[in-house]
Amino acid sequence: MDVKSHEQIRSAFKEAVLTYGGVDIVVNNAGLATSNTIEDTTEEEWDLNMDILAKGYFLVAKEAFQLLKKQGIGGQMVFVASKNAIYAGKNVTAYSSAKAAEAHLARCMAVEGGEYGIRVNTVLPDAVLQGSAIWDSKWREERAANYGIEADQLEEHYRNRTILKVNVTPRDIANTIAFLVSSNSAKTTGCMVTVDGGVPASFTR
Repeated sequence: MDVKSHEQIRSAFKEAVLTYGGVDIVVNNAGLATSNTIEDTTEEEWDLNMDILAKGYFLVAKEAFQLLKKQGIGGQMVFVASKNAIYAGKNVTAYSSAKAAEAHLARCMAVEGGEYGIRVNTVLPDAVLQGSAIWDSKWREERAANYGIEADQLEEHYRNRTILKVNVTPRDIANTIAFLVSSNSAKTTGCMVTVDGGVPASFTR
C-alpha cells in the first residue's frame, strides 16, 4: 500500500480484520533512501523522505494503535528504522532525519500504549544489501562514492567496519522482529535494538 494514503491504509487494516478476525502485530517497514550533501538536498528530496519514512510511519502506526486499542487485548508494533536513526551519517541528512523521527515516534507511542498492553519497539538495521530494492538502486553507487570505493566493494566494506566482521541479512532483521513481537519480550517496550554487526558509532547512549 501507499503509506501516504489514508484511504489505502484504512483499507488494508479493514481487509486484515475481515480476513483474520483482527490485528495482533504491525511491522512498520516502508522504505526508501536518498543520498546528498545538505547543500544538494532539495525540498523535494526532503519531503519524499519525510512523507514516507516519517509521516507514512505515523499514519500506519496511528491507524494500528486505534485498532489495537479498540480490540482491547493489547498488541505489538515494531518499527524498522535504521542505524542512521542514531548515527549522523555523512550525506544522508534527509534519510537520517526521517529515521530519527521514526525511532522517537515509536518511543512516544510506547509511552501511550503501555496502559493498553500495546508494546512498541524499534529495530535499527544497517547495510542490509541482500534482497533489497533500495540497494539495487542509485543508493548503492551514492554510498560507495561516499566511501571512495567501487559499488561492488560495499559488502566487504560494511562487513569489515563491524565489530563482529559480519554482513547483516534480511533473516537477521526478521528474527529480531519475531523476538520483539513474541512473549519472550513481553516486558520490553520503547526499546531500540541495533542489528548492525556492531558499529560502535551507533551504540545507543
